[in-house]
Amino acid sequence: MKMTPLNIGIFVGALIIGGFLGLQFSGFAWLLVPLIIFVAVILLRNKSGEKADATETAEAMKMIPATGKARIYVMRKGFVAGQQGMNITIDGQLNSQIRSKYFLMAEVQPGAHEVTAQMSSGSKSAAVLHELSLAEGEIALLDMKINMGALQGKPDFTETRDAREANGMLNGLKLVKWK
Repeated sequence: MKMTPLNIGIFVGALIIGGFLGLQFSGFAWLLVPLIIFVAVILLRNKSGEKADATETAEAMKMIPATGKARIYVMRKGFVAGQQGMNITIDGQLNSQIRSKYFLMAEVQPGAHEVTAQMSSGSKSAAVLHELSLAEGEIALLDMKINMGALQGKPDFTETRDAREANGMLNGLKLVKWK
């Protein structure tokens, strides 16, 4: 389990507020218990890859694939469901998870590729597949957003092929390694 200080602070804050409100409105406390359990389960499902060091991040930010390769970047920057992990899979081989303010980078062979995204607490039916084809030396950035439905969110891909624009979009985000 990877709990960030922010997640721990939110969880502790929810417990304190819930306890206070529970003492003030005894019937209200029973409504908060399921909500607190729900939030805890969502946060406990976050299992992202290890964070990359500064050298690896700087290399990824160059947007220059190795000779004979192409690169796929996947990022999250939005606020909606930002602390909930999004599971990313490329070609059924590379797997990891990102939250808001993180990105992944995969160096791949030129050709057709499949990228699948699913919220860590979502059902398999909410998984979304994105297909793309890359030439040698080409990069693609997939900016992940969440389309909220009535019961769960579904990932949405926005593809960018311009390296300069992609680099600007990744500025300030942290690189996560593949598991």
